[in-house]
Amino acid sequence: MRIVIALYVCLALATFQKPAAPGELVDIGGGRRLHVLCKGSGDGPSVIFEAGLSQYTATSTYGKAQDAIAAFARVCVYDRAGLGWSDAAPNGRTHQGMVEDLHSLLGAAKLPGPYVLVGHSIGGLLVRQYAQAYRADVAGVVLVDATSETIFDEESAKARAAMVTKIAEGLAKAKPGVPVVQLPANTPPDLVVSFMPEVFAAVKEEYLAIDRTPAEWRRPQGLGTLGALPLVVIRRGRTAQPPSATDTSWRAEQERLPALSTNSVLVVAEKSGHVIPYDDPAVIADAVRRVITAARTGAALISRGSD
Repeated sequence: MRIVIALYVCLALATFQKPAAPGELVDIGGGRRLHVLCKGSGDGPSVIFEAGLSQYTATSTYGKAQDAIAAFARVCVYDRAGLGWSDAAPNGRTHQGMVEDLHSLLGAAKLPGPYVLVGHSIGGLLVRQYAQAYRADVAGVVLVDATSETIFDEESAKARAAMVTKIAEGLAKAKPGVPVVQLPANTPPDLVVSFMPEVFAAVKEEYLAIDRTPAEWRRPQGLGTLGALPLVVIRRGRTAQPPSATDTSWRAEQERLPALSTNSVLVVAEKSGHVIPYDDPAVIADAVRRVITAARTGAALISRGSD
């Protein structure tokens, strides 16, 4: 029995060996590398996914959508600093810093623009900020059940503060090289990555970055509009029954987002909850195809009967 217990303790304390990155580690300068995974080919524009908070290539749920888009375009997913296989950034992360990281990555990886930017959840805020900073590099935008400026309100800030406290408590007990929480023995290694202390620290920084957003960006449409850039807004169709107050408020925000562009359309993913890339990857692929066509031809996006 003592031998069994000793063996169990040794296994529990063994450090986790991160598996090889599925994509490419790209040097973006400053001694840091970001991980990017690209598939497919095409004449452009290239498609770049910006995942939701704390998500990275192995957990972003973009896999099926990426495969569908790869049939007609070059499409890439990447890990923001400190997540997945990307190197950490200095503390004090901001959304502006994340935008600059992506810009550096696209240049260093020699991924030719212009880009169709696809932002899921809080990734929607980031692609809008990227489009403001580098408008000439952006061919179009797809917002997938995207976060709006309402995330800066007082109620959301309180929820974030509580989450940051929980993460900090977990980190205080964490050991280097060991997952922060106990996981089943059969957990895939690329998912174990998300429970490592360094990734938890990066997630904490992503929460804090929201509250470091400049005050002028916090009002409705504070991040600016997109002019005539082709824009498809996809909102979830599945909600609680009957819809909760949160569901109703979220839907109202989604239905305001098309006003960000004079060339936009709203699509309802009837079969999906918030995780649309996983629930209905075909709706993402169709939206990207429509934006690429509009960007190439200069044509207006036209609403369909099912939109």
